[in-house]
Amino acid sequence: MRTQRIFFAVCFLTLLAAFFTHVETSFADEATAKKLVEQVVTTAGGEEKLLKLFRFRERVLITDTPAGPPTAETKENRTSVVQVSGDWWVGNNKRDKDKVRVLCWAWSLRILLDPKSKIAEIADSTVADKPAFGLRVSESVKEPIDLWFDKESKRLIAIDYSDTRHLFSEWKKTTAGNEYPSHVTGYHFANRADGTLNKKQWYQTDILELTPLAELPAELNPSK
Repeated sequence: MRTQRIFFAVCFLTLLAAFFTHVETSFADEATAKKLVEQVVTTAGGEEKLLKLFRFRERVLITDTPAGPPTAETKENRTSVVQVSGDWWVGNNKRDKDKVRVLCWAWSLRILLDPKSKIAEIADSTVADKPAFGLRVSESVKEPIDLWFDKESKRLIAIDYSDTRHLFSEWKKTTAGNEYPSHVTGYHFANRADGTLNKKQWYQTDILELTPLAELPAELNPSK
């Protein structure tokens, strides 16, 4: 009987130790992720410089053949107004695609500051030929979304969402100091598990002009 009690006591203490080790590891992981979020937001100029509401003109091309960079004569084929984490209008029409709104929320980095977002560090990788660290966001979105950052510059270089990767480059800054990627290239994964992309791109977009807005334009605000 005494031997049995000793056995159960040892089992209990072992389970208790494993539990506290798990808790300590979880806290350490959360602290690491929080520190990385602070770094990337600081690199972007701080929370006050993250885009919230803006209008932008872009040249969107659904093509597997990369097009050259835009010139002064390049004309936009889409003008949008975006309310980060909210609605997206093309002209006066709301887009009904949830994934594009999530992608915009992610590249604005505001998704990292949302109280509903659970953020975890993911294993380092090489993205766009650059050493990168990653942050996975869940709970605030229907399916997890991975943000990849250049290890040296701490700047966003890619987002993996569902079966696609979106690469960001040619960063620019508005007169108000808001940074944004003026060139985005999208790819479908050939194999998401090992990070292999299709050899040919899916789309590309070049932002020709981006303007932060203080309020929603009257034509898009039914309350006015």
